[in-house]
Amino acid sequence: MGDKARVKDNLNYVKDLDNFAILNTNKAAVAKHEQKMAELRRQKQVEAEINSLKSEVSDIKDMLGQILKAVGGEK
Repeated sequence: MGDKARVKDNLNYVKDLDNFAILNTNKAAVAKHEQKMAELRRQKQVEAEINSLKSEVSDIKDMLGQILKAVGGEK
């Protein structure tokens, strides 16, 4: 286990000869990619929260409309 070979024409990558995975050996590039992926996850979470809030506001507006209609205040 642990045998690796350089990928031809790209010194930042090695091939794990046990499972044939291609691995990036450029730690700075890997860290930058992980940072970008974490930011994308945070952005998706924020978007999901915003969509949830939009839905809740819409529900509240509908309920207020029903209340106004029930008390005869709708014009």
